Amino acid sequence: MKMRKDDWQRLWQGVLALSVFILIWYTASITGLFGRVPRDYSLLLLPPPGKILVTIFETLVSGYLLKHVLISLARVGLGFTIAVAIGVPLGLAMALVPLVNNLVEPFVRIFGPIPGIAWVPLAILWFGLGDKAAIFIITMGSVFPVLINTYQGMKDVDQTLIEAARTMGAGPWQLLSRVILPSLIPYLVTGFRVGLGFAWRVVIAAEMVGVPNGLGYMLGVGRGTGRTDITIITMVVLGAIMLVVEELIFAPLERRTRFWRRSVRI
Repeated sequence: MKMRKDDWQRLWQGVLALSVFILIWYTASITGLFGRVPRDYSLLLLPPPGKILVTIFETLVSGYLLKHVLISLARVGLGFTIAVAIGVPLGLAMALVPLVNNLVEPFVRIFGPIPGIAWVPLAILWFGLGDKAAIFIITMGSVFPVLINTYQGMKDVDQTLIEAARTMGAGPWQLLSRVILPSLIPYLVTGFRVGLGFAWRVVIAAEMVGVPNGLGYMLGVGRGTGRTDITIITMVVLGAIMLVVEELIFAPLERRTRFWRRSVRI
């Protein structure tokens, strides 16, 4: 696909910003954090970019990095899928059935603001150390953005358009495909994006304190052994994963649903 002028501008400006960041990082590392600590000490506190690349290569070749990435991906995938399976139907039901809304809304108001990390102690007590605790924490951390955005999307469907479609003889499937979905899907995309971000945050926290593998576990190992390079590559991998998800999934979906939101066809 041909890149537009705005895409090229965003690309080269992003590369420029990253290049400046890496240069500052390298300078800080070899100058003792700009003269604040001895140089040898700063190489431990903030290894230079070259050392990080070497560590990434070594952990990839040994399979250590890939193993923990796949474990975390599996946990996030399963926990987020459960959150979507709960949040979307429940959000639709709250928007369409007043009784369901009245019954569920108090729990959303109480538990929605609670950060996912707050569930870690209870999850470990209830499920022990392992996948079940991590998946429970991910689900609790990501279900509410999905539910709330689904609910809001249904409430924002233009009732005038629905009535107009019915007047023109639209059936249930046409109402769903031509009126409801174009309004609802942008909210779902937003809910999924926010929910998935929360899922990654809480799984890292859970793996750091209560699960003996995964990227969060790698962060804990790096901290406990003084391997700052392990800590940094874990953070780099997390950022790369979210960048890939954003560019390959959410950005195309957002472009498509932006058009749907502007143009509802009967």
